[in-house]
Amino acid sequence: MKENRLGFQAITLTLALALLFSGAAWAHVTPNVQLAGIRETVAKLLPSGQLYVKDIQLNEEQKRKLDALSNWKGQLGDGEFKFFVSRDGGDRLLGALVFMSEFTYHGPVVVAVAMDANGKIADARVTDVQMEPMEWVSPLLRNDYLREFKGKTASMELALGPKWENGYGEMTRGYAMLIANAVKRSAQLFDMVFINGSAK
Repeated sequence: MKENRLGFQAITLTLALALLFSGAAWAHVTPNVQLAGIRETVAKLLPSGQLYVKDIQLNEEQKRKLDALSNWKGQLGDGEFKFFVSRDGGDRLLGALVFMSEFTYHGPVVVAVAMDANGKIADARVTDVQMEPMEWVSPLLRNDYLREFKGKTASMELALGPKWENGYGEMTRGYAMLIANAVKRSAQLFDMVFINGSAK
């Protein structure tokens, strides 16, 4: 697992190519709407410490364990992920952020999720969604849906609370669950790599 000081131009290109050539077969994809860029997202969600990039290649055991989880089915790809990592002056981990994609009939939804050093969700935001699903995602963003996840962990339940279950259309509720799954998968991946794995 390689960790490098942050260089945004190369990272932007890498993430863009990863999304473009992810291999997902989308039946009905409209143009992408970028709600937040990589630079501003990392700066907002990891506001302190020295930033690094850690490239993760999951080993076979890690891939097997994640693939055994029902919310990871078909989502592992090649097992490569990129974490943005924040460290203090003593090289201690302050937090980590990953851009997690959920692939849908209408194309990918990308959620940036930041965890603290203990794996608790510190912050999250949707960074990319296709033009058509914006109609269904926008009510969630306007009503601060992402705040629901602050302080939660990889063991969070994948279920909508009464506030979100009532008063929203079926498609909006569906995208709420997709976003929740991206957050949960991010925390599960963090635990696998930083808590239970060799990364520090």
